[in-house]
Amino acid sequence: MNAIRTWMFPIALVKGALSLAQVVPFVSDLDRTMVFAGKRFTEADARPAQRMHALSDALLYVDHGGALCLYALEARSPVVLERSAVDELQVSGDRVAWRKADTLSILRGGRGQRIATGVQRFRVSDSLVVFIDSIEHELAVHWRGQRIVLATVQQGSEAPQWNQGSNTVTFYDRSRRSVFLFQQGVVRTLTNSTDVGIAVNGDDIVGYWDDVLDEFKGEAGAAPVRLSGMKPITAQAGNGIIAFLDGTVKLKAWKGSEVLQLTDSMPAQYWVKDRVLLYLWAGQLMCLTEAGPMAVEEYVPEHWQVSGDLLVYLDLDRRIRGIRGDGERVRFGNEAGIDGFQLFGDAVLYRSPAGPITIATERRSYIF
Repeated sequence: MNAIRTWMFPIALVKGALSLAQVVPFVSDLDRTMVFAGKRFTEADARPAQRMHALSDALLYVDHGGALCLYALEARSPVVLERSAVDELQVSGDRVAWRKADTLSILRGGRGQRIATGVQRFRVSDSLVVFIDSIEHELAVHWRGQRIVLATVQQGSEAPQWNQGSNTVTFYDRSRRSVFLFQQGVVRTLTNSTDVGIAVNGDDIVGYWDDVLDEFKGEAGAAPVRLSGMKPITAQAGNGIIAFLDGTVKLKAWKGSEVLQLTDSMPAQYWVKDRVLLYLWAGQLMCLTEAGPMAVEEYVPEHWQVSGDLLVYLDLDRRIRGIRGDGERVRFGNEAGIDGFQLFGDAVLYRSPAGPITIATERRSYIF
């Protein structure tokens, strides 16, 4: 996260009563690492963090000297997880994993826990850590405290092909020419006899190409559904949603029921993040809501971010506006001329044009 700096003023303005559960971190102009949560500002570290990740009840950060630290909201001081710099750090939701040399560790119970050695590649999603163990020659997943082997990796073979969502993993076994799915601790076959594995994973949703039936299929907690008879050009998955371009180059979406066609030809670009699908079409940024597609504005906003089912963006006056999943339009204060913002859950962090840092939801604002 890019540090946002401001002078350390007391809370000067409260618009209504704010109830913020999520952690909102920033670095002050006095070079202190600060946290806002539970209606108050707290100093997490007297010096500036190099990198910060907001968890649901803590701040994970790399301190000024490169140490990996955790500041829990109920703690009086941070816990040092690694005293020297780690080689790779990944965070997804509250799931944290890091690699130091070839040792892979995770955050568990407020402390670091080593889960494997001989690791060169790993990926983190909300409930999963998937990694290649070059000592045991395995593709494995760490899930709910368990290590589950997904496939054997032959020494000298190509790197395993896998995709993962927040709670699903799909992987292609070249030796068996099959695509497999890991979900809720169980591994099962999605399709046999395929020359290439095509799959996208979200939260309790997966889309994949069935080479036997020549169909692009989707699964969302029930029997597979045929989404298209053509191999997708591209596909993306989020929380309960899959968007894809098939051979007709039209953008389509699936949320577990009928397939929706959103465009008549290829959109300029599209994105799926959490429960939000955005796409550029006819010079506008479009958003798929529960009520159907809607234009975010008559222009393409300069800056936007997504969290859950909330889209937040800057309008032409550089005011912060938002759209919820049901299509409701919301606003975050009335200030214009804002340079940029960061989104943490349903809270927006930005520097006011008047100077101080502002943390706002659609109802209330705090300034620092």
